[in-house]
Amino acid sequence: MQGLLGVLGRLGLALVLGLLASSLEARARAQDPGVVVITAGDDATAGAAIRIDGEPSGNVPLRKTLPPGRHLVQVGKRGFVTYSKWVDLTAGQVVTLSVTLQPQAPKTGSLLITADVTGLPVLIDGQRRGGTPLVVDGLSEGEHLVEIQSPGEGYEAFSQVVTIRANERTTVEATLRIAPELGSLRVIASVPGAIVSLDGLDIGVAPAAKAGLEPGEHVVMARAAGYEPVQQTVTVIAGRERVVSLRFTTPSTEVPRILVRASVPEATVTIDGVDYGNPPITIEPAELGTHSIVVRAPGFREVRRTCSVGPSRNCDVFAELNPLGVPVRVEANVAGADLFVDGELRGPVPWEGDLPAGSHALEVRAEGYESHAEQIRLQKSSRVRLIQVILTPASATVSTTGRDKEAERADPLRNTVTHGGAPVPIGVATLDFSTGWPWLAQLGMRTGLTNFLDVGLYVASFGRLTDFWISTKAGYKVSRNFSVGGDLQIGGGVGPARRDELQNRHPTNNFFISLDAIFSLHFPPRGALSIWMAMDFHSDRWDFQPRNSGFFETSSRQNIVRGRLGGSLEIVVTQKWNVWLEVEGIVAGKRRRVLGDVFGGGRADSLVYGQFGATFKFGSPREQR
Repeated sequence: MQGLLGVLGRLGLALVLGLLASSLEARARAQDPGVVVITAGDDATAGAAIRIDGEPSGNVPLRKTLPPGRHLVQVGKRGFVTYSKWVDLTAGQVVTLSVTLQPQAPKTGSLLITADVTGLPVLIDGQRRGGTPLVVDGLSEGEHLVEIQSPGEGYEAFSQVVTIRANERTTVEATLRIAPELGSLRVIASVPGAIVSLDGLDIGVAPAAKAGLEPGEHVVMARAAGYEPVQQTVTVIAGRERVVSLRFTTPSTEVPRILVRASVPEATVTIDGVDYGNPPITIEPAELGTHSIVVRAPGFREVRRTCSVGPSRNCDVFAELNPLGVPVRVEANVAGADLFVDGELRGPVPWEGDLPAGSHALEVRAEGYESHAEQIRLQKSSRVRLIQVILTPASATVSTTGRDKEAERADPLRNTVTHGGAPVPIGVATLDFSTGWPWLAQLGMRTGLTNFLDVGLYVASFGRLTDFWISTKAGYKVSRNFSVGGDLQIGGGVGPARRDELQNRHPTNNFFISLDAIFSLHFPPRGALSIWMAMDFHSDRWDFQPRNSGFFETSSRQNIVRGRLGGSLEIVVTQKWNVWLEVEGIVAGKRRRVLGDVFGGGRADSLVYGQFGATFKFGSPREQR
């Protein structure tokens, strides 16, 4: 009965260990990352920038390891439509995307040009396109120079910069004929920047001019902050230009007023959220208090001002509009790198801002990396110019110790070995599977506890004896290529009991303690070569003679101390799998009786043992200090 209970107990323990190993393996598989492989479907797609979940990830072609789950893959290149695709990754899955970018349709508009003289040559950006009147389609979005050549005396040449918008038609109405029956007027004032009006309509800031006036009397008025308006009646003569000088002499009666002028006549003025049109703008009388003023113009940076109007204070704003630069974003593969533009430090990368159109010297620097320098040419555009920089380590400036630490930190899971002197890293767990002699089947699990200590649990069997033991290894990695350690193992085992001819029960069991001194040469990321010297104490209960003798030993237990010398070669196959071979020999001590005659034939303990196996690694390594 006791024998049956022993067998059931061993079967139950083996079942629990099997379920535990299966659970750990399933959990490890569930945590395996997936892989996304992005390739170019044509030559145009090669080198396109890749973003995964909104983060820059490199260029086509790319192989990227990602955690299981849903990820957004975007591939973009200037002049092409951005490719976007959601990818659902499962553990260990490899998804391949062959991307072909489609050319982006050009954004164009059209232009209608009319003139008071037909058949005159029209040039757009210096190229002749036909004669007036003319419709030009397919013009790219942005600014273009329109020129109409003069037919001769009595006519003026015409030129104007127009802005083409996508899917819209812009109209230009040109006047070239000089009408001899009309006159012109030029107004200057004693206060620079005074606003000039003609017959009640503002014509600009002094000095202001107006052509094409009907001959006869016209009323000219000028307004300036701090002065009463000055008004004068002038007579315009056909075919002549009249010059009028207005002088301010009377101080203002302090009527509250808001006056807004701008350097760009086509700008729009917004005061307290209300659009007032093009400058100059005068509000008189104005409400007392603080007012918000915004001046905008296409292609220029907007100007925002606040000013206060009081009993003795007017609001006079002159907006100097500066042309917009080109929006630029600079990214690098090294966080905290510095960006220099034309020798001037602009800030840390990633950097985003405006740069003036034209050529610039761009440089990205980071400590420990080779500087990246390039010449870029920027053209006016509302699109963000993306510049991605790949910095390479500066081998001449990185110390040997720094390179060792960087290589070790590059992939600690891949560099983990279980037979070396160094312990398993913190956060990493390993499963060893092996077969050989004397153990026909062996399973072990190890995990890191501290930077210098790990612990393992093992079970091994060859039928006659099944051993269980706990192993704790203390070690230190002296350098990238060398480690030392000591492994203490304590355990015991059980085996089938037999009865002799007199029905006396003869149990099989074992207790042992082993201490190994380990020395290892590491070759990251390819593996390690280890040797060890060990002392073992065994206390074996094995009461049988070899099977072919037919009788039992009279002694009940064998207690021996032995010296052992061994070595292993461990090869890294993938990030999570190693294969290994170990060979050991007994160099001092007696043969173990329990290891003899396993397969019959009266053979004694061989004193030479070997195992061939594989290691599965999983977990999230923590950075070792």
